[in-house]
Amino acid sequence: MKVKNRVKSHQEFQKVIENGLLERTNCLNLYYLKNDLGYPRVGISVPTKSGNAVIRNRIKRQIRAILAHELNQELSFDLIFVARKRFNIKDFSTSENEVRELLKKVGCN
Repeated sequence: MKVKNRVKSHQEFQKVIENGLLERTNCLNLYYLKNDLGYPRVGISVPTKSGNAVIRNRIKRQIRAILAHELNQELSFDLIFVARKRFNIKDFSTSENEVRELLKKVGCN
């Protein structure tokens, strides 16, 4: 994922979380907010309760890999994915279905 397509700063995360809408599944929460940039930006947050740094980074890599194929680059949304503690890194297909379901609810796929 390109750097321009990432939400990085704390202020940007907070803006989307406070002003955006929320969709949920069993393993993920998705906060989303329309932007004026003409392209989507994605931020991923994984709580420390999910595991050590290796596990948290693996979860982020899985979500980024799924988004590389599923996210429509024509839409302009800021998306913040928050993995819940019960996110299963061993079952990729379930994770993929969860992300697809969230993107379908938002209309970003």
